[in-house]
Amino acid sequence: MKLLKKINNNFALALDSRGEQIIVEGKGIGFQKMPMELNDLSLITRTYYDTKEQDVSLINTVSEDILNVSVDICQYAEMKIGDKLNPNLRFILADHLDFAIERMQKNLQIKMPIYYDIRLLYPKEMEIAEYAVWQIKRQMGIELPDTELTGIALNIINSELVTETVSESKDELIEKVAEFIEQSFSIRIDRKAFSFSRFVSHMEYLLRRAKEGQTVSDENMQLYKTVKSEIPEINRCVNGIAVLLKEQGYPLNEEEKLYLMLHVNRLCDREGL
Repeated sequence: MKLLKKINNNFALALDSRGEQIIVEGKGIGFQKMPMELNDLSLITRTYYDTKEQDVSLINTVSEDILNVSVDICQYAEMKIGDKLNPNLRFILADHLDFAIERMQKNLQIKMPIYYDIRLLYPKEMEIAEYAVWQIKRQMGIELPDTELTGIALNIINSELVTETVSESKDELIEKVAEFIEQSFSIRIDRKAFSFSRFVSHMEYLLRRAKEGQTVSDENMQLYKTVKSEIPEINRCVNGIAVLLKEQGYPLNEEEKLYLMLHVNRLCDREGL
C-alpha cells in the first residue's frame, strides 16, 4: 500500500495493491512522511473505498468518534438489511449525526409527522435507527431524543435507493436555489465541497416532501416562529426560495421552511458567512 497524502493525524489518502485510491484510518498514520510505501498494514484499522473529494473535507469537519460510530452503524445496517448500501452512507450519516448532536445541544428538535409511517413501512430501518441512537449513547455518552430516529432511518432508506437519480429539472432547480443563496448573501458556494453535496441531498428530500403536501405539527410551528425571529436574514432568503419553488410546483409549508432555514443557515456557516 502506498500512502499518498495526509488528511489529518489519523487519516490519509492511499493507493491499494490494485492502484485504487482509498482513504485509510490508523492511529497516528498522518505522521508518516508521504508519499511512502507502507509495509506494516497492521497500522491501518479501517479502509474506505468508493470515496469522493468531499469526503476528505468531512473527515476534517466531524469528530473521529462520530465517524467511527457511523461506520459501526453502517456495518450493522448492511447485516440487518442483507445487502450492500450506498458506500457514501458512512460519511452522509456521520454528517447527519454531527448536525443532530448540534441541534440537540441548541435544543432545536424537529418533530417529523412521518414517524409512524416510517415505523410501519420501514421497520428494519427504524430498528437500525434505534440501534444508532443506542450506539451513540454507548460510545459517546450522548443521548439523542427519539425525534432523531426518523431522520436517521431516512438516511438508511435513501442509501438503499442507490439507483434512483434526480431528474435534470430538479438538478437545475437546486442550482437556481444555490444561486439565489449566493446572491442573497454575496457569497460563493463551493460546488465540490461536502457541505454543498449535503445541501443537495436535503433539497432532494425537501422537494419530494413538498410534492406530497404533508401537514405541519404544532411543535414545529412554534419552533418555526422562534427560528425565523432569531435568524431574520436567513428567513428572508428562505421566503424568496419558497417563491421560486412554488413557481416550479413545489409549495412549501412552514415546517418545510423551517427545515430549509436550518440547512441554508448551516450551508452559509460553512461558507464563512
